[in-house]
Formats: sequence, C-alpha cells, structure tokens
Amino acid sequence: FQVATLPGMRSTWLVLGSVCIATIAVPTAALRVVWNQNRYTVEHNSELLFTGGEIASFSNAKWSAPSTKTLIKVGSRTYAASDPVLGGCTAHEIQWVDAHDTRLITTSRSYDDGLTVTFTTFWPDGATKTSLVEHTSNPKANEGVIVNFPALSRPRLTGTLSWAGSFVSAQYNSGTSVRGPTGGPTVFFNKHDANLSTVVVLSPLDNFKASSAGPGVTWDNSTVAYVPGTAGTITSIPPNFSHTFVLRVGKYHGITAAIGEWGEMLQKVHKTRRVHDVTLEKIGYQTDNGAAYVFCPRGKDCSSLLLETVKRLASDGVPMGYLSYQGAGTSTFLGNRKDEYGMNINVNASWADQENQSPDAPWCVNEWGPDLNESQRFNTSYPMSVHAFWKALGLPLQLYAPYFCQESAYFKSVDPSSKWTSTRSNTNLPDCGDFGFQDVEPSESRDFYDWFLKKGTDVGMLSFEPDFMNQNYNCVPRFIESVEAADIWQHGMTDAAEAAGVAVQWCYAAPTDILNSLTMPALTNFRVSTDFCYGSSWDIGASSLIVWAVDAAPSKDTLWTSTNGRFEVPGCPWTPDHEQPAAALHVVLALMSMGPVGISDKLGETNGTLIKRAIRRDGVLLKPSKPITTVDSALVSAAPNGKSISVNDVQSIAPPGYVFSTYTGNHSRQIVTSWQFVAFKMEKSWEIPKTDYYPPIAERHVDRILVTREYHSPRCANDANPYESSCVQLFIDVSESEASEITRVTIPTSDKSNVTGGTDYAPTVTTVWPLICPSRVLLLGELDVYVPLSPQRFREISCTSNGLQSAIIGKPGEVVKITAISNVTRLQKGQRVVVQEATIGLVTSYSRYTRSTSSLCVHSNAISVA
Repeated sequence: FQVATLPGMRSTWLVLGSVCIATIAVPTAALRVVWNQNRYTVEHNSELLFTGGEIASFSNAKWSAPSTKTLIKVGSRTYAASDPVLGGCTAHEIQWVDAHDTRLITTSRSYDDGLTVTFTTFWPDGATKTSLVEHTSNPKANEGVIVNFPALSRPRLTGTLSWAGSFVSAQYNSGTSVRGPTGGPTVFFNKHDANLSTVVVLSPLDNFKASSAGPGVTWDNSTVAYVPGTAGTITSIPPNFSHTFVLRVGKYHGITAAIGEWGEMLQKVHKTRRVHDVTLEKIGYQTDNGAAYVFCPRGKDCSSLLLETVKRLASDGVPMGYLSYQGAGTSTFLGNRKDEYGMNINVNASWADQENQSPDAPWCVNEWGPDLNESQRFNTSYPMSVHAFWKALGLPLQLYAPYFCQESAYFKSVDPSSKWTSTRSNTNLPDCGDFGFQDVEPSESRDFYDWFLKKGTDVGMLSFEPDFMNQNYNCVPRFIESVEAADIWQHGMTDAAEAAGVAVQWCYAAPTDILNSLTMPALTNFRVSTDFCYGSSWDIGASSLIVWAVDAAPSKDTLWTSTNGRFEVPGCPWTPDHEQPAAALHVVLALMSMGPVGISDKLGETNGTLIKRAIRRDGVLLKPSKPITTVDSALVSAAPNGKSISVNDVQSIAPPGYVFSTYTGNHSRQIVTSWQFVAFKMEKSWEIPKTDYYPPIAERHVDRILVTREYHSPRCANDANPYESSCVQLFIDVSESEASEITRVTIPTSDKSNVTGGTDYAPTVTTVWPLICPSRVLLLGELDVYVPLSPQRFREISCTSNGLQSAIIGKPGEVVKITAISNVTRLQKGQRVVVQEATIGLVTSYSRYTRSTSSLCVHSNAISVA
C-alpha cells in the first residue's frame, strides 16, 4: 500500500478493482393500451396482460356508466403527444357527460419507450356529491374510488407484492385484498417464471394523498379487479382536477429491478431531491419506545443520566452524532393533568395509564419539550431545560411531535388568544377509536410549522419526527374528504423544515405518504419496522423496497447492542430477538437499511466491539450503496403472511428462512464492487440463485470469477493463499449453457441449538466480490467491518492499467486495515493475500471543514501507501 496525503482533502487513495455491470437480459418492450370502442385491454409484447373494465363515474350521489346509459360518450380522439420526462406517446381520449351534465375526460397514453402506460381522469368543471361514504350504504365505501379507470381484471401475472397501512407493511401475494386509501402500489409477476422476465408496477403518478388502492371489485361488484383511483371519501372535485395512474413494466428481469426502475421514473417526473440528514450519516443515541431510558424513574435526574451515557460512549470509542430526545416527557407532555399524588401526568407513562384519563391519542403533544417550565420538567425527572441540555450535550437533537392533544393550548379551540386554527380527528372513523387529537388547519400549516419548528431549532434540533402519519390522515375528516388538504398540510410541515435546515423522519406512514414525499426534500427517511419494544423489528426487507424506490431511507427502530441485563422496559415483552445472539442482527440491518442507527443501551451496557463494526472512528456509518431488501426469490414464494410457500418450479430456489441483500458500488455508472447477503432463521443451507443478485451479475467480468466470505470466516493473513486458509472462497459464475464444476455461493443453516435464546437470529453476513479489473487484483476492503467496501470508506474505485485505485476516507489519524488479493484466477494457485494498514492523513484545509485524504494504490504484485 502507498498512502499519500492530498492537501485540503480528507480521504485516502487506494488502487484496486471496480466492477462494471452488464444486464442479464435484453430490454423488453411494447407495453400498450389497446382500444375497441369503449373497452380496452393492456398488452405486453402482443400478449394480453390485463382486461380493462367498464369506465364508470360517481358524482351527484350516484354511479353513471355506459351500460346503464347514464354516462354518455360525446367524443373521442387518438393523437400523438409527448411528456417532457416520459417522452412521446399515443394518446386515446374519450369525453363523457352524465345525466347531470358533469363532464369527464378519460385518457390512456402508451409511451414510445414500450415500458409505460398511463390512465388519466380529468374533471373540467369539477364534480359534487362524490363521497361514497356519504351517499351509499356500502359499509366498505371508504375503500372505494369514484371513477373506474383503470379497472384491470384477469391479470396474466398472478403473483403480487404490495404495501398497506402503517410502517408500509408488505403484502405478499395478496391480490386485490390490498384496498382503500391505506393501500399502496401493486407489483405483478409470474410466480412460475424463475427468471422473473416480466414484472409490472401499478401506482398513482400524482395526487398521491387523494389516491386509493380501490375496493378490489368494479363499480357494480360484478368483477374482481384492480381499480386504483380517486378516493371514495372525497366529497367534491374542484374544477380542472386530474388524476393519473401509471403502469410500468421493468426493462430488465426481476422484482427489485422493476421497482427500482419505477422509482427512478417517479423521481424524474417529480424532480426528487433530499436534504442532508445527520441521523443518516452518524450513529446516534435514542430514547424511543423500547429504549432503556424511554421512561425515567421518578426522583432520578435523567438529564444528567443521558449526558453521562453519551459521554461514556465517546470515551469507549463510540462517539454519538446526535441524540433523539423523545421519551419520558422531554418532547411530549400532558401538562395540566394530575395523578393521585398531585404530580403532572406524563403522557409517556404508558398508553394504558391514559385510557381512563382522556380520549387523547397516544404520545400526543400538549406542550412541547422546549416550552416546558421548571416545575413541569421536575415532575418528569428531567430538570434541565432542553436548551441547557443541548448545550451540555454538545450534539444536535432529534425532537418528536406526532400530533397535538385535544386540550393543547397551541390552538384557538382551547386558547382563544392563540393565532392557530386546528382541525380535529374523528374517533368514530374506522380504526380511529383511540386517536383523539388536533392538527393545524392546512391553510395555516406552513406558517404554523415555521413558528413551531423554530422552538426546536432554538434548542439544537436538526431532525424532527412526527409519528402516526397513517392516523394523521385517515382519522381527520378534513384530510380524507379533500383532494388537496392533506397534501397542503404535509407540504406546510416539510417545506417549513427545509427552510429551517431541519430533516424530517415520518413514522407509522402509509404508502401514499411515501409517494407524496417525492416533492418534499426535507423528508429523508421513514420507519419501516415496528417498535423494538415489541419484537420483530428486524422485519424490514420488503417494506424497504418502496422507500428505496423514492430515494428515501428506510428506518429500523432503535436497538440494544447487548441484553442490558434483561432490563425490563414497561410494556415491552421479552422476546427471543432481544437475546444476545440477535444483537448483531439488529445492528447489521439498521446499518444496511441506510436509515438511522440509534442505539439505546443503559449506561455501561453498550457492546462497543459490535457497534464499531458499523462505524468509522468519527462515528460516521459505514453503509452500503442501497438499502437492504428481501431477495426476489423470497418475494415470489411468500404467502400472504410472509412465510415461504411452495410454488412449483420456484420452490427449489426460495430461501428456507430470511435472506436480505444489498450492494456497494455506483448503479448509475453500472459499477458494483460487492454484493452482500444477510440471512437468519435458515432451516437449512441454501444456494443463492443468480436472479437474487441486484444489480445483476455482469456477463463480461474477468473469467466470471466471484470471491466470497462470511463475516466470521478465518482472518485473511498477509502473504497467505486466501483459499487454503479459508479466508475466502472462489466461485465461477457459469452461463446457463456451461456445466458447472463449482457450486453457487451457499448460505449455511442457522444455529438452532437454543431458539428460545435467539440463536437462530444470529446473522450470517456474506460478501461476494466480482473480479473486473484485467490486472486480476481484487480489493476486499476493510474486513473488520460489516460493509468492507462502504462508500463512506472507499470512494471513486476505478481500474488502472496494472491494478485499481480509490479514495479512502476517515477521521484524520484513523488507521484502516485494507485487504486485497493479487493474481486472482480460476486455478486458486499462485494467489496471495496482501494486508496493509493505512493511516488517514492529517492536514488542515482552507475552508471551514477540515478534510484529509490518503492515496492507496494496489498493483498486481504489491500494495503501496504513500
């Protein structure tokens, strides 16, 4: 190795090998809508994909349709059109009018790329009495839509993946049972095609918060169908309102690939961007539900306890980048209520404690943490003001406010002198019985959040977490009855956050919230797991796909790095995935989710050795290049409950447990430096099929060589043969026509010796490196951490004439142990391991940021650090 310090930079240059990606299939094409009079079908490569249902519309308190002669076609045309992002298309437009002279225009567009079709409904004059809830007797009217266009039945692709409800919960092979405003996009695939040659995504393209996944049947209940549309809870449509849904087929094989392409299209349409967020960059300490200090015992000075905990972590080499200050009344408070001792009641005491006190929603804000007076702080055992605490901590804060209690004096409804108007939830709405709260009136949202968030930024807030976003929509009549109110309210919050320099995380969000974030730069991440408190917070693989698609980060809840002496958190059951073997799983998945990694151990209980596998010495997270997600073969074979089922020819390739995957590299440049697979609860060993690599394995890398290593494999010793020492294993990626003499990369059976004690949750972390550089030098990277080639450590990897090079990034003075293999061939002989320690250079820069860079060069016969 040769490491050279470059002035004004803070990285280290390394020369090794990068991976150029080639696709494994030729592009598919020719997705189009075919019309015959008033009926249509959707075809792909001249094969029927869906049958379109009758167009129908609900307004003036009744359904109108051509079959009942109540929706009259008054004109149509077919014409060439274009979109600045989607390109040229052939459009087919039909003009309609109902018995009350309500005009409606429906238009399908088949785009020239052969990958995209859209369905648009346009109301030139608006419409009235459109609510199915108000004007029909259907008990599930809230799931309905007010126009049937599209209405897609008899799908040729019978496998489905969708998302619904809080935490964008994945819905596996559930068909049309994913319904209503909480339902999300639907992915269609052929369960019996091991190559997943055709995958199609159906979703809204705009007006996401006015969207519904539909009732699962056509307007007259005659046909089971996918009928996404404008939500049936909306009471009227304003003039010139339009609503578009898109059907997008993947250009290349695979479910993950198709979702990624669909997401890239959405990002281009909406010009998506995201702001910087310290919670995604550095490790943090959390006080959320399930954290050791979510509740503070009466009589303790928990302000000092938290300060001491963070100080101890730093002295142990685990520096925090921020503190999420949520629990124990520090961010939420029922300030005016007294318990039997005359003490103010802390809303965070537990939900159960509050049930007989008030109909207020759980964790609601009466007075926010920055506003609490000395007496209120004393009663919650947090004597320091938030401002004083922030100053003593010396780190930015994340503060929490899901919604506002019904008696919150922030609003005119309680305090007439307030300047803010509220809109209230309705506990009689479906699934809203426990959610009595206030939100700000949408028209005042931006001004309110400018005012409210300033309270936070004045005390060090750089991240803001609203919660229960699903209920914030579905339980508020003002939002569900309007095509724009919820969108205005959400944008008021996030636009104010962006202006204040605050990043936002939404928790308990529904799929339409994820999609609506495409135009909200401040909204950087979404919780996709349940609370650590309740167990199963590792179940993030499929939910993360939709968040990744919109270029946001999935967030796994807080975690413990040890058992913390089996410390009992009120309301949190002890489950096997809280045992010590599962601690590594929580760390690995939180890290590879690319969301926040927030530990919450008690003072002195953090496993520093474990957490250091996830961070640089300065606390920066060593992440992959894509959020970790469930492998395609598991998605294909999953039953509606998420467990694996047998599906003929896919049965043999489905994992007998949980397998998630990610990669490092640059997808836009078609470069991959490694793939990583995380497996747990594996009933038996399993060979990774070629179709589970995303991005796909290149067809043209050198000798089709793959090198693999499990994290706990024997160490790679300098100058040793890597295969004789079992440091790594060699595999050949053979083509379908070749006879394989070497098996696929294999994931072993999980340890089932004590499943009650969580042994089967211990993760197997497997890294697979392809050989691309003609020099036959392979960079393995930093093998002491979970992501050896993290972009936060290795940047700009590229091949050279006799090796490869990369910038190595870290804290000045940090020592990085780098491993490579020279002369990599199929023969497994004549190859050697090269290990060298590189020290990040110490320099000062000309700007306010101190950066340092070292240069590492790996050649065919040596590694030099200058």
